[in-house]
Amino acid sequence: MKTNPNFRTVEGIEKQGTSSPLPSEFKLKRGETKTIRSPNLGNQKNLILTKLNYRVGDIVKYGDILCEIENENVVMEFESVFEGKIIWCSEENKELSVGMEIYQIEGI
Repeated sequence: MKTNPNFRTVEGIEKQGTSSPLPSEFKLKRGETKTIRSPNLGNQKNLILTKLNYRVGDIVKYGDILCEIENENVVMEFESVFEGKIIWCSEENKELSVGMEIYQIEGI
């Protein structure tokens, strides 16, 4: 998972702290939309979107836990790498394949 550019260890998060500014590549301009997609976890199969923490119309910040994805081996919290308003989200208990849309976020 460390090959994923958005993956951060607990030590990395603590070292970075919460006062650092949001990296410019994660700031959405007003009206700009980005899609959050299911991750490629290598040989992980049968991933299910088990819990949505945010719905259409909700405002999210960088680092907010959007949802939980799991299978028989792992439960993973999936965090937002963008700030903005949720304009579309998948349904809960949906089986995911690599690259499937989970959320769409619009800059505000």
